[in-house]
Amino acid sequence: MIYAVYHEYESDFTGDYTLSISAESFEGKEIHLDDETCEIFPVEPAPSHLSKQNVFNTWQKIWSLEKEGKLNRRYQKDFEKYEQGGSIAIYISVK
Repeated sequence: MIYAVYHEYESDFTGDYTLSISAESFEGKEIHLDDETCEIFPVEPAPSHLSKQNVFNTWQKIWSLEKEGKLNRRYQKDFEKYEQGGSIAIYISVK
C-alpha cells in the first residue's frame, strides 16, 4: 500500500499544507494515524490512466460537502490510501 498523508495545515483546504508519501514497509502492517475519527470516501474505480481524475473528483466532493456545512473537518491529518489491487480511498479527519 501507498499512503499520501496531508498534514501541517495552515488553515483550511485553501491554505498551504505538507504532503508526505509513505509505503507499507512490511506485509500485514498498516499505518496508524493517531486515534482520529475519519470519514472514508472511496474513489470510483477506473483504469489507471483515469484514476487521477477520479481522485480529484472525490476531493471536489469533499470540498463541496465542507462548503455546504455537511462535513466538519479537523485539519489534523488526512490521507489517501492506494491499495495494490488498485482501490483508492480518501480518509478525512472529522470533529
